[in-house]
Amino acid sequence: MSDAVPAPVGQTLRQTREAQGLGVDDVAARLRLMRRQIEAMEADDFDSLGQPVFARGFVRNYARLLGLVPEPLLDGMGGAPDEQVVTRPEASPPARSWFTSPWLLLLLFAVLVLAAVPVALYWWLNSDEDETPARAVVAPLVAPANPALAATADTAPAVPSASLEAPPAPETPASVPATQDAIVAAVDEAPAAEAPVVRGVLYLEFGADSWVEIRDATGRVLHRQLDTAGSSIEVRGEPPFDVVVGNAAQVRMTYNGRPIDLKPFIDVTVARFTLEE
Repeated sequence: MSDAVPAPVGQTLRQTREAQGLGVDDVAARLRLMRRQIEAMEADDFDSLGQPVFARGFVRNYARLLGLVPEPLLDGMGGAPDEQVVTRPEASPPARSWFTSPWLLLLLFAVLVLAAVPVALYWWLNSDEDETPARAVVAPLVAPANPALAATADTAPAVPSASLEAPPAPETPASVPATQDAIVAAVDEAPAAEAPVVRGVLYLEFGADSWVEIRDATGRVLHRQLDTAGSSIEVRGEPPFDVVVGNAAQVRMTYNGRPIDLKPFIDVTVARFTLEE
């Protein structure tokens, strides 16, 4: 068949279809078009097919289905040629700086927070020293004076007074050792002075690092330091005790062998309370 198409486009398509024994519905089904679109092409009614680019596309597909060369038919349609699809290379995304990565900024923020928390906790605990309300100072227990020594001191002048009642006699060297022996014997027979009794024993175990401060009844600091995880301390003194425990949820505490629940005293992470006798 010659490439030249003197006949109209629609007539060429219809005659070729009929020569191949194809019906309009058969072509519509194969091209997946509607019957009226096939009839519009065979009637050279290309305006009813929409934009020229669509009409030319339908004719090209119809010609290929019938085994015809599409270009002569397209030239015979007239109108605008097929629109060429211009493909533009996509612009590559701008290179992202490593220093502007959100993950890096998040990591730096986390490091700053971890470094600031211990410093802030230490400053907060130490700042409370001047704000601690004054407590009445309880005088420490004082052991009573040895009664034997007191009696000896009171009776020491009685030795020469007894000698005044006796007939005057010259003082012999033997009388001096006798007096010393009596004083030594009185000291040996006197009971030893009782040591002050410690009535409060606090024992703490640390599951994590914790700042602890403990003061006794006189306000004296018995313990003040950062205790590390896994360690334990024992503090003895005269109650009542003023206690400050940081990171208190990770600390176990007993007072004179009795467990102390720190949860009711925790404010944020720090427990502050007073242990009475």
